[in-house]
Amino acid sequence: MTSKIPSLEDLQQKIAAADALAEQKSNFLATMSHEIRTPMQTIYGLLELIGEEDLSADVRSMTSTAKEAASGLLEILDDILDFAKMDAQKMALDAFEVPLRTLVYGLLEALAVKVRGKAVELRHDIAQDVPFVITGDPKRLRQILMNLTGNALKFTEKGNVTIRVTRDCLHMTPTQGQLGLRFEVVDTGIGMPEDVAAQLFQPFTQADSSTARKFGGTGLGLSISKKLVEMMDGLIGVESREGKGSTFWFEIPALEVSTSETSVDLPQLDGISVLSVEDHPQGAKEIVRSLESMGATVESCPSYAEGLDLIKRRPFDVALVDQGLPDGVGLDLVKQVIKLRPSTGIIMYTVHDDSGLQHSLQSLGAAYLCKPASRAGLGEAVQDAASKAARLKLDGPTRMLIAEDTEGVQDVLRRQLAKLGVEADFVTDGKQALDALATGKYGILLTDLHMPEIDGYALVKTVRDREQDSSTHFPVIVLTADVQMSQRQVYMSYGFDECLLKPVSLGQFKRLLIRWGLMSEVGTIEEDDTSAPPTPDGLTDPAIDREGLVAQMGALDEGTIEMLQMFVEMTEPLVLKLKEELATGDAEGLTETAHSLKGSARSACATMLGELAARLQEEAKGSPDCGRLVDMIFDEFERVRADIAGMAKG
Repeated sequence: MTSKIPSLEDLQQKIAAADALAEQKSNFLATMSHEIRTPMQTIYGLLELIGEEDLSADVRSMTSTAKEAASGLLEILDDILDFAKMDAQKMALDAFEVPLRTLVYGLLEALAVKVRGKAVELRHDIAQDVPFVITGDPKRLRQILMNLTGNALKFTEKGNVTIRVTRDCLHMTPTQGQLGLRFEVVDTGIGMPEDVAAQLFQPFTQADSSTARKFGGTGLGLSISKKLVEMMDGLIGVESREGKGSTFWFEIPALEVSTSETSVDLPQLDGISVLSVEDHPQGAKEIVRSLESMGATVESCPSYAEGLDLIKRRPFDVALVDQGLPDGVGLDLVKQVIKLRPSTGIIMYTVHDDSGLQHSLQSLGAAYLCKPASRAGLGEAVQDAASKAARLKLDGPTRMLIAEDTEGVQDVLRRQLAKLGVEADFVTDGKQALDALATGKYGILLTDLHMPEIDGYALVKTVRDREQDSSTHFPVIVLTADVQMSQRQVYMSYGFDECLLKPVSLGQFKRLLIRWGLMSEVGTIEEDDTSAPPTPDGLTDPAIDREGLVAQMGALDEGTIEMLQMFVEMTEPLVLKLKEELATGDAEGLTETAHSLKGSARSACATMLGELAARLQEEAKGSPDCGRLVDMIFDEFERVRADIAGMAKG
């Protein structure tokens, strides 16, 4: 009996059915990842708000554990989204410069924390003929190596794990003009039998599938790595013997890039001021050289203390901070920058690929950039951070309208706004939002996408259509769990001005309100402009930094105000002394008095007075011809005096 040969039409129908099934599976994974993010707005947001309260040690510990679990869930969602995008062939690779040795060294440094307490050594072995820079996608190449090396460490209790890079490809022949690179992750771990190794790159498959799940994980890392390597036109595999360790390898074609050239267009950073806090001398030089080549002005320092001093002295458009500093932790410095200069765009530039750190930074409204980034990648991150940090002033009403139909999300947003001291009105669909906007009471709209009656897409389209015959532009911010919408080219194409991705953190919300003029840079404390003279030399910093004062003294209470009044009494003789020293041409005296004034002014959070004193200290060293600066200090001191008097009366 012979089997029937399927017709061409039958084959086409089967192919179409298979494609439809694959599309359905990818859509399901993407939708599931997206939908879980929406309730995470409530979970993560409330946990963050709880963490801001005065808690007992036990409750604080439980809250921290819950936040870590929420971060772990978000990491799994990111893996699922990556898998879905690749499965649906919707992921595109970038083509940037990849400094291979820096990538490998940084990756081993980031993974060093995972070998603490284990008798395992991390090693690298990069052949001399491997080029220093190639063209590729640094983020995805790093993701592959991180997955393979992290997997090796998971199954290795003693011995070593080595990342080896050579040009000795065994399974792939590069095309003309390209070179082949072979990456190996070699471990001395438990190994595995051949039948397990053969199935290892399938989705949701693990070498350890026992009920105990001793080694954990989702089983997606190796599958994602396989798909990424194949997208790079490469091959991936594993060689292993049970009890003898494993070698995971992949081979990819690559193009060598001259270290003196670039193959991509670089962003223009003209006029952008950057503070770089990086303790590695060569790394600091590379950051300065790269950013200055694109037009930025860069102030570089190697320590937490110097970075904090610089950010106190003057504002920057962007702060670029390393996590591992010799005298502190980068994340703590980021928090200080946000507190002192909320309008500064912030980037954590680090070798640590830590999802917990990444989500902590996201909750603060800061960007996360893994080393090594290409010149273009670093420049684009700075450009993006600077553009998001620009504060826009609203003409007319400043009251916020929020269109959101999920009660739990509404509750978190209300609590966040209450904590920030900002009022807003809520509606549950686009139709109600349009009716409310027609009253003219609102200056900005924050809207969800999926709502009854009229959704967010139709809502923003209607707003933009109504603007066609006028010169006005009404700001509309999209609030969504759709990761794709967070890309600027996507949300702007629909007419939105900005995107907030669920779960929205308190830090993100605060920075958005500052950018759009709904909050002042010093927080929610009202400034009485009539109580003090204009700032000298056109400078706009407050006479007394109230937020810094509260952070330093705990509260702006009677005791704090009494301290400030004592500061005025003790400082007035110094200011008068500057006039005398200027009249007699005493450069050394001017320098010493200015130094004393600088310290006392900064201790009292009289930021601008301290800045002017610091400038006088520097300029008086060479010449006593500093009359204009002394006059400015005198005027600023009077402004400080009036500000403190206003506090005492109020």
